[in-house]
Amino acid sequence: MDSLSPLRDLIQSHPLIDHHAHNLLNRESATDNDNYPIETITSSADGRALENARTTLPSLRAITQLSELYGRPCKNWNDIQSAHNQSVREDYDDLIRNSLSGTHALLLDDYLRDDEDIESSTWHDSFTVSPTKRIVQIEALAESTILQVSNARKNGESVWNNFRQLFQDALGETLDDANIVGFKSEISCRTGLDVDPYSSDDTTLGGSLIRILDSGTTRSGFEVNDKQICDWIVQQTLKAISFKKKAGVAKPLLFHTGLGDDRINLLRANPACLQPLIAQYASADIVLLHSGYPYTREAGYLASAYPNVYLDLGKVFSMVSREAQMKVLRESLETAPTNRLLWSTGGQFHPETFWLANRQIRQALETVLVDYVQQGDFTATQAMKIAADVLYRVNRSLCKNAQLILLLSRYANAQPLGIANAVAEVLSYAIQAASARASEELCNNQASHTTAFAIQAGKAPVCGFENDTEHEMRKY
Repeated sequence: MDSLSPLRDLIQSHPLIDHHAHNLLNRESATDNDNYPIETITSSADGRALENARTTLPSLRAITQLSELYGRPCKNWNDIQSAHNQSVREDYDDLIRNSLSGTHALLLDDYLRDDEDIESSTWHDSFTVSPTKRIVQIEALAESTILQVSNARKNGESVWNNFRQLFQDALGETLDDANIVGFKSEISCRTGLDVDPYSSDDTTLGGSLIRILDSGTTRSGFEVNDKQICDWIVQQTLKAISFKKKAGVAKPLLFHTGLGDDRINLLRANPACLQPLIAQYASADIVLLHSGYPYTREAGYLASAYPNVYLDLGKVFSMVSREAQMKVLRESLETAPTNRLLWSTGGQFHPETFWLANRQIRQALETVLVDYVQQGDFTATQAMKIAADVLYRVNRSLCKNAQLILLLSRYANAQPLGIANAVAEVLSYAIQAASARASEELCNNQASHTTAFAIQAGKAPVCGFENDTEHEMRKY
């Protein structure tokens, strides 16, 4: 047997925690190619640019790979569209189940949760081992808050004071919600990542809010696109995260960096722009999404220099060429600690986005790690640990202790019956956590022999998830 077979098998079979994705379309909307073009599974472009995307290397590669998913040969994107529509109409659940195969849990950025075309976060639970958790987009949270205070001007109230209090209250409620495991900022798509680490004065911020209110209506909504307010929203979120972390609740802030559509100012989408902010909020966990592409080295450097920074390897898988994907992995590994690298698909709308991304990360990870082992950079055992960390463990550790702390806080002022319930829940949690630690220790012991590796999730909470099934032991 090939001495690297255990490594190859682990990479191709290890469960995944997808730490950043978006909700899937409902069955009726999944075949609406006018509003949700199938080509978006390999490109962030739209309009005429999306038409041109059909000729890119990622799109051409996807035609070949998706033929396998559909079980029928496809020669072009018209064939892909036809196969997709047929799969949706015949058995949409089966397409989703196949596309999410191997996915242990989903963390969904459900900023479109009120859109009638998409499914709710909880709807996705039937396709994964652990329940789906939510990520809250802070700019969307601010926009909904502005809508609440939009009538305050008519009443002669202080709009800024109202907004500030309501937004801070909303942050606090979100931090206390066990179903929410993190926040996300799209500031790179609005005013750029060159976020001032210090707040403007209230007069300036009040003027910024008035400009936003003047540019929208209660019917059309309000778009947060003024730099002073955008920077303040990020600052307040990081302050709240840092404060809550002192109580043991760790919820990261994810930043969209690099890769995106024409809303992005590419120069201000460089994660290096975030360095002053990262240094100012050193106790807040920060995740740089989308590999920072094309600024992967800069993102990797930040993850190496600041212990609160994590580098996400998602989005580029299915969006850039095979060579570029391997380059992203190699550049990430140049300086970034492997316990600061984590996986996400960045998938949205169509199930195929998840399937392609998960398939391609496994292919690239196998190629790169096997090459490093063969070149003597590290051992097969070390490579197995890296793969398990990236695909699963780092995601879990990001949210450690949050569930228990939130569980205890729910019963802080409980009556006797409530205290009894709290004791029962805490004991249950402790048993589950012990099971998880035992399972992982077993995994580590077997991996150290390189001829065997086991994964057993048990019924333990993973990154705040309660598992209801067990993975069978897998030996390679």
